[in-house]
Amino acid sequence: MKDNKRFPYRKAILIFSALFVVAVLAVSSYVTLHLGMFTVEEVDIKGNKRIVGREILKRSGLREGESSIFFFEKQVEDEIKKNPWIKNVSVQKEFPKKVTVTIEEEDVYCIMLSESGKPLYMSRTGRMLGTGNFDLGLDFPVLIGDGIRDPKLLEEALEILELSKNSAVLKWDDISEVQLSSVYGITVFTNDNRRIEFDRNDIVVKWDKVERIIKYSNSLGLEESYINVSSGSMGVVDFKGPAAKAGAQDG
Repeated sequence: MKDNKRFPYRKAILIFSALFVVAVLAVSSYVTLHLGMFTVEEVDIKGNKRIVGREILKRSGLREGESSIFFFEKQVEDEIKKNPWIKNVSVQKEFPKKVTVTIEEEDVYCIMLSESGKPLYMSRTGRMLGTGNFDLGLDFPVLIGDGIRDPKLLEEALEILELSKNSAVLKWDDISEVQLSSVYGITVFTNDNRRIEFDRNDIVVKWDKVERIIKYSNSLGLEESYINVSSGSMGVVDFKGPAAKAGAQDG
């Protein structure tokens, strides 16, 4: 009987507790939305050089004067990264009223010519960044040929450019054009009119061979016009001037 008498009191306490929670939530929502406790008053964008701030804001969906409670950082980051120039992005709420967006932009690694001949910027990972223009410049190695559609061949061409970044004898700045052929593989052309044939596969080994050939030629005071390292054991070299064609053995 005592338990039955207590039941109405327990029910009343539960109802009161529920009403109290609802009231607290209602007051909190009112304070948040109407008194501006978590209203975004400042969006700070850092790290953007090529992409204007309004483009980032447009993609993010962030608006000054709106509550910062009803957006999720990951969702905003995913929207911003839809811009091909964005390599990495971090969105942080700095309560109560500030949001910081930190951008890392892609670097132009080379230029690819489209089928219509239009120059397109490309990143190290092979990502298309946009149409080439004079503001950003066109002084980058150019990738051409039907082999660009071959992902493995494209990656090998980008690997050659990566190796040239740290080379003392065949630098990235020395390379004017990289031709990708579905039949003949990769051929590199330099600004001083050298032609270097790699074919495909074992790019690191072949690059090492090219460097050794150039270093040896330099020690003899010779300048190459043509290098072929497509074979497994020997590099074929033509020199500028009266020098005869030579075979450069490994080692």
